Amino acid sequence: MTLILKDDNGNELPAKIQKKVNKFIDKLPTIRWFKPKEDLSKEKVDAQVNFTLKCFWVEASLEYKKLSTKEDWASAWDSAWDYAWTSACDYAWTSAMASAMDSAWASAIDSACDSAMASAMASARDSAIDSAIDSAIDSAWDSAWASAEILVKHNKDFKEKYPNWAFKQLFKLRKMGLYPVWVVDWKFIVYVPEVDWKMPREFETL
Repeated sequence: MTLILKDDNGNELPAKIQKKVNKFIDKLPTIRWFKPKEDLSKEKVDAQVNFTLKCFWVEASLEYKKLSTKEDWASAWDSAWDYAWTSACDYAWTSAMASAMDSAWASAIDSACDSAMASAMASARDSAIDSAIDSAIDSAWDSAWASAEILVKHNKDFKEKYPNWAFKQLFKLRKMGLYPVWVVDWKFIVYVPEVDWKMPREFETL
């Protein structure tokens, strides 16, 4: 079903924007949530993390952790919940208010979250670890914010502060099958899930 986005006055947004938002949402069910490829490049992940931090105007070192046991999943979710939302949501709502399209923003977020939630939870269930369900919810929300960024891409204030977007870059780590949980004690923590109980080759030493 195609999402129809309207501004606060009930007017439909330009077709070009509608198309981009719907295209992004339609791709969410195809993401390999929590399933990194065996040949995932650590160098590529390092570069993406560093670029993401720059996009958010945040300085932090990088730390990887293994995501395998039930305790690992619970710890990852606790960290994400405690630390991610304060900075991430402050950023998101600032952008939303600047856009003057709160109605469209809310619609995009709701639709993207629903779409990502279904596929992320399916991947979490494949892990046979109940704690992964909470992590799927976090992944869905990150995806939702990324979809909403499309609405403010051409907003002058947004472009000046986030020329390369922000949640879109964070979302790329999710697409790699990773679980980034934001900054904890000045360290950007990225959990690397095992796939079929095997780590990607370049992360086997975790």
